[in-house]
Amino acid sequence: MANQEKSLASKANNAQDIEVPENWPQDIVYMTDQTYSSAVTDEQRIALSRTLSDDATWTQVRSEALASMRNNINICIISDEKHPARGQRGLFAAQNLAPDSFIVLYVGHVHTNALSDTDPKSDYDLNLDGEIGLSVDAARGGNESRCTNDYRGIADRPNAEFRDCYVQVPSTKRVGGTKWERRVAIFVLSAGNAGKRKGGIRAGEEVLVSYGKGYWEARKRLAGFRKDEEMLRVANAALEE
Repeated sequence: MANQEKSLASKANNAQDIEVPENWPQDIVYMTDQTYSSAVTDEQRIALSRTLSDDATWTQVRSEALASMRNNINICIISDEKHPARGQRGLFAAQNLAPDSFIVLYVGHVHTNALSDTDPKSDYDLNLDGEIGLSVDAARGGNESRCTNDYRGIADRPNAEFRDCYVQVPSTKRVGGTKWERRVAIFVLSAGNAGKRKGGIRAGEEVLVSYGKGYWEARKRLAGFRKDEEMLRVANAALEE
């Protein structure tokens, strides 16, 4: 993962003028955009900007929404003794967020799915495009999105979700100076057919997603390997939900 470390170091050196959010972990590089592994080919980068018939209905997030997304959220240190992530960080709504609304991009290091280009110890790796073999990892650098907790042990259900989307990014090769590029972002859940989530997420509430059973099964295996009883307890509790 030398390429990732070099890329993130470069990002850190260029980020001196970026205001890091309150409660950001000091050992993690704060990023405002993706970095890319040298193993990612030009063809894969171009493919991220394609629009196929089956994803043409994905949400399009315009540049102005990206510029203001930090206004939606705060990172807080969790003090609730009953919270499974007590003493760690969580993502909280800074204002009322309507159903279906965009919250924040999942920002990190884009890499190929080859074993040599993947960090097997990362808990922050998300699929970006399985068809072209790319994922995005926020283990060593990212933004507020990496602080989002799984709902299990905290609430009855998630109030947000990861979604594929297209975002408007600068491009010197396109008319108008921008292009649409595939990304992963966190959105407020829709109200649903019955309108049960019509309130969205209220200011001060924690933004909670589902990591999926696969994540917790992997954590359970890792806990057994590390002989980490607390990790095993949390994973088992999550799998019982």
